[in-house]
Order: sequence, then structure tokens, then C-alpha cells
Amino acid sequence: MRLYLQFILRYFKYGKKRSFSSNAINLATIGLAIGVFSLLVTISVIKGFENVLSNKLVNIDGKIRLKTIFGSSISELDKIDLTILQSNPKMNVTPFVRGSVVIHKNKVNEGLLLEGVNYLPSFDNLVDGEKFVNGDEIIIGSSLAESLKLDSSEALYLVPLDGFIGDVKNLKYYKLIFRRAFTTGMDEYDRNLAYVSINTAQKIFNMNDKVSGYIINSDVKTDDLLKSLNGGVKYPYFLETWMDRHQVIFAWIRTQTLPIVIIFSLITLVGITNVMATVSLLVNERSKEIGMLLSQGFQKYQIRNIFLIESGLIGLIGSTIGVLLAIFFTFIQSRYNFIQLPVEVYFMNSLPIAFDYNLCFVIILLSLFITIFSSFLPIKTIFDNKIPKLLKN
Repeated sequence: MRLYLQFILRYFKYGKKRSFSSNAINLATIGLAIGVFSLLVTISVIKGFENVLSNKLVNIDGKIRLKTIFGSSISELDKIDLTILQSNPKMNVTPFVRGSVVIHKNKVNEGLLLEGVNYLPSFDNLVDGEKFVNGDEIIIGSSLAESLKLDSSEALYLVPLDGFIGDVKNLKYYKLIFRRAFTTGMDEYDRNLAYVSINTAQKIFNMNDKVSGYIINSDVKTDDLLKSLNGGVKYPYFLETWMDRHQVIFAWIRTQTLPIVIIFSLITLVGITNVMATVSLLVNERSKEIGMLLSQGFQKYQIRNIFLIESGLIGLIGSTIGVLLAIFFTFIQSRYNFIQLPVEVYFMNSLPIAFDYNLCFVIILLSLFITIFSSFLPIKTIFDNKIPKLLKN
């Protein structure tokens, strides 16, 4: 191994004396670094987008919702929540009432989804003391509140639409007081969702002591939580996870992920091809030295190992630089959010990013393996020549 190291260090030093070889090594290293950086950042952005979107949706909808198959209401007297808690006391089970309403202010009418809860989800712009929903209060999404130009304590009128059949003149209006707005970071929710207390929602939708279903949360993963509950939930009830409710969004993400990763993988492949070309150049430049070593009794595998280790070093250095740049970019974007996004398009106001260290390790190993493997061809080509021909070069 010491012999290999001596030749490798000598060849790197030799490359520095010849500007063309030095530039070739540097450019191959930079090219591979750019490829690895691009691939890691792309995957990190996709993962960050999924994580942020998942966290927002779980926060709003809860991990699992229990409802009836035909959408009918559930009587609180049935004590379904207690039945659920028997399977896992560490779960958090809360009732909810949901329905469609039209909100009226002056001459403006807006349709929205009204949800009755006792405690608001953990929105970033609300402190703990603002998460309770009291009496005749209504909490509206920030986008809708802004478009309606609402002020705190302003009166709003709601008209329930669920199950209404008959003359519009018979619609019943409910007066509520706007207290504050919530922000999810997703314009679709901030524009079309509002919260009231569960008692107020029951009154608006004429549900008395009934609810639309139960929100189930826990620290365990959604799939594990679903498995623990499936045995205790029977007809006419069913369980719906947040992933089931939003499967179209995540199907779209998965559809977009593969072609994007393939495209940016090609950039890494170009960098690996540059390493292969550089090794071919270095082997041709040192053909005379290779001939001298062969004439001195060196075996072909010994010389081959020297160049394979050298190409491996180029791959390792390039991959490491790319990884460090990706980690730095991830850190800067996570802390300062200097890349902004339009909320109404991407459901968030800044580029999300989440670095995957396990995947990073895999990419480094793959880059190193492919770099070394791709160097076999130029090394094999030089050995096809006879020793006298190598010494003449």
C-alpha cells in the first residue's frame, strides 16, 4: 500500500507541473462536485416539500379521522371516543363538526368550510392563549380575512348550506364575531376554512348532541396508529388518514419526483464521464512511465490499482466538495429562507429543504464506485500496447 501511495502522490505532484493535466484534474473534480451538489439539493428540496406539506396537513386535519361511511352524524352519547381510547390511552381523541356555509359581509358573499372544534390546531401565528374557540367567535383564514378587510370584533353573518332544501328566503342567518385570523401557509386553507366552537357549529348545523366525527392524534407513526385502531372500528364507522384525504397531492409529488431525479442524476453522470476522460488523459501521458514499470517487473494489476486509486481520490474529493456545498446550502436556506415562493402556487412561502444524511452517504458510495469502475476502460486500453511501443511514447 505504501508503494501505491508513493506513486499516487508523485502523479498528483506531476500533474501539478503540467498545466493541462492539472486543469483536467481540477475540472473533473469541479464537474463531479457540481453534479453531486445538484442531485443532493434536488432530493433535499423534494423531501423538504413533502415534510412541510405533511406537517401542515397533519396539523390541520389530524393524523386520522373517524367518520361514518354515509357521512351521517355521530351521537356523542355513543361514547365512540372512549372506545377508541381503550385501544391506546396515549392517543388524543377530539370531536369535530364540519359543514359548508356562506359568509356574508356588506355585499360580499364567500363560501367556506366551517369546522367546529374546542381547540384550534397549532398555527404559527397564534399563541397558546389564542387557541381556544369561545362562544360566538369565529376564526378565519388570513387570506379570506384580508380579502374581506375584516377588523377584530367585526360582526359576520353565516348561512349553513349542508342539507338545505327549499326556498332561499327560509335560510337562517347566524351572527358571529370575528376575533382573529390564522395562517397555515397554504392559501387554499387560508381562504376557504374557518373555525368556531363545537357548540356553535352544532347549533348552526342543527346537530344537537351529535358530531361529524373524531380527530385522532398520537406520537406514533400514522401507519402504526391505523393498525392499532383497525381492529376496534366496525361498520358503519371507518378511519381516514390524512394521506387518504390528500392522496392526489402526494401522487402528483411522486409522479414529478422520478423524472426530476433522473435529470439531475445525468449532471452527476456527466461529472463521472469527465473523471473517466481525465484518467484516460493521465494514463496516455504516463504511458512511457508505465512501460518502464512493466519492464522493471511490475505487474499490470499493480499499475492498474495505482490509477484506480487515483481516480477514486478524484471521485472522493469531488463528491465530498459537492456534499459540503449541499449541506451549506441547506443550512443557509433553512435558517434565512432567502429563496421565496408564491404561496398561492406552492402552499408555502419559502423553498423547503431537508437534508437526508443516509441518502448522502449512499450517493457518495455510488459516485466513488462508478468513478472507479469507469476508469477500467482507459486503463485496459493502455495495456493492449506492447512495452516497446509504450517506451517510444
